[in-house]
Amino acid sequence: METIKLGSKNPQVKNWQYFLIGLGGNNKIVADGDFGPRTHTATVNFQVANGLVGDGVVGPKSYLAAFRAGYRLKEAYEYPNKPDFNPLVGNAARAKIFGNFKFKSAGDGTEAIIITDGWEAKNIERVEIPQLKGMKGVPPSGKVQFHRLGAKQLQSLFVDWEKAGFIKDILTWEGSYVPRYVRGSRKTLSNHSFGTAFDINYAWNKLGQVPALVGEKGCVREMVAIANKNGFYWGGHFSRLDGMHFEVAVVKGA
Repeated sequence: METIKLGSKNPQVKNWQYFLIGLGGNNKIVADGDFGPRTHTATVNFQVANGLVGDGVVGPKSYLAAFRAGYRLKEAYEYPNKPDFNPLVGNAARAKIFGNFKFKSAGDGTEAIIITDGWEAKNIERVEIPQLKGMKGVPPSGKVQFHRLGAKQLQSLFVDWEKAGFIKDILTWEGSYVPRYVRGSRKTLSNHSFGTAFDINYAWNKLGQVPALVGEKGCVREMVAIANKNGFYWGGHFSRLDGMHFEVAVVKGA
């Protein structure tokens, strides 16, 4: 294993960053292969927590401690490539395409909100996804709530996943349209508020954790390329990993 440290830029740095991200905590690391200050700080914290000298240099002793902590399981081999488009970031960018709405806090101490105008009735549809019928978390009708502009490409995505043999790998459905802020925020609205995102296989791809590897139960990595072709961006490419999450970034066939 190559020794890496502050200033290193190579694929091994990216693998190390995925490992650090997978340990959890609010380290705000981006797995970009560039060993910058945040990666250095997280490395020092890992070293100190494991009884090593906190110098930020990842050498034999650090790798040994990492292997004991499950590095080989968390190392991100076969990680999907990012698409040639970016996610929609921020309330304004999403509202520009999917419409602006008035809302208020649900007042229950969570990120939940209540939409107070007629936006929902005009934009949220019950979209039939035959491939989801009978799946845990899905209504018996197989219809899920989604924004009208993304309805066709949502259906197309599941048709394409079915053709590729991936429906059997979708084990649970955790929802789509849910009016709320992004987890931990009281300013930025989630894509779920616009009905343009859905979550699957939560138990194996939790927020902030390295998504399940290829061949492991609940893995969605092999499904990402098809999602990208249908205009969906995968949460596993966020700086705060969210492997269960897929969201519309490019509207197609509306």
